Amino acid sequence: MSVYDLTSNEGLRRACEDLERIEGSKKSTQNWRSELAGFIRWVRDADLSRRATLEFQRRLWEENPVTSVGQGNVSVEKALENTDFRDWLAKLSLEPLPESREVRLTRLGQVYDEILNRIQPYCSRAPRLKVLRVLAAVYPLDFTTVSDGRKIQHLQRAMFAAPEAGGPVARHRSILDRLEEVLGQAGQDIDSLVRRMTLPWLLYAGALPRKEDEITQEPTATPGEERLIPLPAARRRRGLTAMRGGLQTVLGALDFVRDGVTRDELRDHLRAENPELKDNSINMVINVLRSELAVIRRNGDNYLLTERGQALLESSDPGELSDWLLTHILGVDHALVELRDHGPQTASDLLKRTQVANPGWTTEFIPSAIVSWLRSFDVIATDANGRIALTPSGIEWAKRIHWTPERLGREEDIPPVVPTELTAGGAPTRITAVSQPPFEEIYRHVSAVGIFNEIVVKKLHAGLWAHPRRHFAILTGLSGSGKTLLAREYGGALTQADKKRMCRVAVQPGWYDPAPMLGYVNPLRQDAYVRTPFLEFLLAATADAEKPYVTILDEMNLSHPEQYLAPVLSAMEIEGGEIDLHRENAVFDGVPRSIQYPSNLVLIGTVNMDETTHGLSDKVLDRAFTLEFWDVDLDAYPRWERRTLSGAQTEQVQSLLKELMEALKPARLHFGWRIVDEVLDFLERAAESGIGLPFVSALDGVVYAKVLPKLRGDDSSRFRDALEKCAKVLRAHELAESHARVGELIRDLESTGSARFWR
Repeated sequence: MSVYDLTSNEGLRRACEDLERIEGSKKSTQNWRSELAGFIRWVRDADLSRRATLEFQRRLWEENPVTSVGQGNVSVEKALENTDFRDWLAKLSLEPLPESREVRLTRLGQVYDEILNRIQPYCSRAPRLKVLRVLAAVYPLDFTTVSDGRKIQHLQRAMFAAPEAGGPVARHRSILDRLEEVLGQAGQDIDSLVRRMTLPWLLYAGALPRKEDEITQEPTATPGEERLIPLPAARRRRGLTAMRGGLQTVLGALDFVRDGVTRDELRDHLRAENPELKDNSINMVINVLRSELAVIRRNGDNYLLTERGQALLESSDPGELSDWLLTHILGVDHALVELRDHGPQTASDLLKRTQVANPGWTTEFIPSAIVSWLRSFDVIATDANGRIALTPSGIEWAKRIHWTPERLGREEDIPPVVPTELTAGGAPTRITAVSQPPFEEIYRHVSAVGIFNEIVVKKLHAGLWAHPRRHFAILTGLSGSGKTLLAREYGGALTQADKKRMCRVAVQPGWYDPAPMLGYVNPLRQDAYVRTPFLEFLLAATADAEKPYVTILDEMNLSHPEQYLAPVLSAMEIEGGEIDLHRENAVFDGVPRSIQYPSNLVLIGTVNMDETTHGLSDKVLDRAFTLEFWDVDLDAYPRWERRTLSGAQTEQVQSLLKELMEALKPARLHFGWRIVDEVLDFLERAAESGIGLPFVSALDGVVYAKVLPKLRGDDSSRFRDALEKCAKVLRAHELAESHARVGELIRDLESTGSARFWR
């Protein structure tokens, strides 16, 4: 490859002339340009009705010869099947652009953002590369064929001594402007436009200097078809180092480094983000960012973003790291090929098969770190059967591996470097596969006893098993919506009704330390340890590692979870983490000083938010999968037909409760299944008692007793509107007593600025 100085006009002109003479004359380049010119003509000739068809949009998005999609193969099919999206995009593509360069550039940037915002809800992640391909086909005057964000950054940096700031649209425009400055304006015919818009790819593929150790893929005549170039195993970095926070920590650090920072500034930032990190751990994080992920680089005394880091920061898409991780990090390709070729696997099997990449990995610590990073990057996830499988993104990554992953030979054994704070409890234990029933069996059990949408149960199941060790979920929302019932029945299904593997803890106010959960040394008998049911449960779970043990923390925020669960929360965060129980001998009164956090422990907490409870801290929320229960669909209530009320009475109750629900829901004052059951139970018992209580009076009384006591709040348009609509519903159903009481609440709100049923 000739070396060109693309920052000088003469160097850029010479590079363009040479590449046009050499690469432009090749049959592959000519075929590509011919196909692209025909495609652009096809787009230009399409009218509004044609552009709105599914056939047109599928070809525009999926068969676009601007560039092959390569790693940008995000499915957009759901968006294309949506008529409103197609109609909107068709109209947008025909809107004329401003003539002024600056105004035109601003508008194109807005178009890019608008398309991304519209299409992203239909996709697993933002299809940035595909959007840029579409824009290049629709606006060939303004875009190049270098649709990959990192590649165009690389080209822009090579062409400009000081590259312009701005997003992807601005980068395309700046490169085309520079070519126009050096080569003159491109012809207005389509063939001339195509030669100009493809020239930047020829420059990227044939004129940019690259450091040998940083090369990850081989440029080809057509963008998007590059093949990865894997380093031999002996030249790769020996795995990845686990880092707290995973991708989010990386993105936070990149945002801080965005404009360049000194080493001390970066260290101070990392320490402020996580005060628990020791100095050597901060150095380890910097090393991960610089050497293992290659997202920052050293420039004298400063750290700057690499092109890879800049692309990752702009897109938040871990796919920007795939070429590097697959070709330069030992063990990553092993893990993905195992899942690609052999299907989903238990955590234990995947760790074992990744470990063979390096005989020097005498524990599963490094393989566990690799698996942890792949989870953080949404490349792998736990499926409904509790096995680790490739996600859609992971399938894309695995498709790029066209080689058989190499192993290190014995002579190359290098023992892993283990960060201090990650091994405070000794060498990490092997994550044992936890047996689970099939999800279909779990859902069948749960749905038999409650009104639970299958998607909700699937979210709970996936959230609990998304991490190989930490299985923690919090169910929050409306009182009486079935949170505890779901937790209990899910636990029962998971343990197959083995009561020894179920533990319910009714959290009490005033738990200020871990003693109520984990027990304590008896202050009156210095040789005795006061055990708790949860401690016994933990010990049993530790001794039975292949079976799930489920603990339900009922109303877990009656006290602060970060206080009474502190040792548990700390241990679950670290591979091989230990739950400290006491500071006596190794074993005291039959209780060990500490136990390793059992990876078969499942914690499900239920939360109500009212005046008697506490909010949840980030320490708790960061470790848990949260699931809200606010929506109650009265039409889905399964017991209407089992009630003994007459048809007319049932219809009246249904109508009343649905109208009250709609009135109160915007202010989150509505009610759950428990209230529905109690209203119907009361009405049935009143009718069966023979006391002669009129149905309307009974209905009025139970609404007054069960629905209205929740009405409380300060003056706001939402609360006022809820009270007024509630009063209107009660008046329409002739519930005089309840209507009168809501009227009092409205007057209280007007005179005092607040209203409470209990006053």
